[in-house]
Amino acid sequence: MQAATVVINRRALRHNLQRLRELAPASKMVAVVKANAYGHGLLETARTLPDADAFGVARLEEALRLRAGGITKPVLLLEGFFDARDLPTISAQHFHTAVHNEEQLAALEEASLDEPVTVWMKLDTGMHRLGVRPEQA
Repeated sequence: MQAATVVINRRALRHNLQRLRELAPASKMVAVVKANAYGHGLLETARTLPDADAFGVARLEEALRLRAGGITKPVLLLEGFFDARDLPTISAQHFHTAVHNEEQLAALEEASLDEPVTVWMKLDTGMHRLGVRPEQA
């Protein structure tokens, strides 16, 4: 059996971002490129979308690959960090991080960082996967 293949038209991808901007001009657009842009190439896809306001990744290694590849836009760690020892790198690279539990929040509060870290609070709105419950936020 042959494996399924998806081919992305990069011009169409750019057009789709432009169309979203037309429909929601006051909104910020985060291009999610985690998991190697779902198999379509992390850097190639990020470079295809230079007008995105930020890029979303799952892991610190992906964020570092974007920086090493010349991407200077904000990068959001969608799942946050799982080791407080990563916080100096997150701070130095000006990465944004999701916070989805009290342990991550405590680690940020305790860390002595040279630069502040932009935090996105992840709320559990009913899927019960990641995020704090609204009454905890």
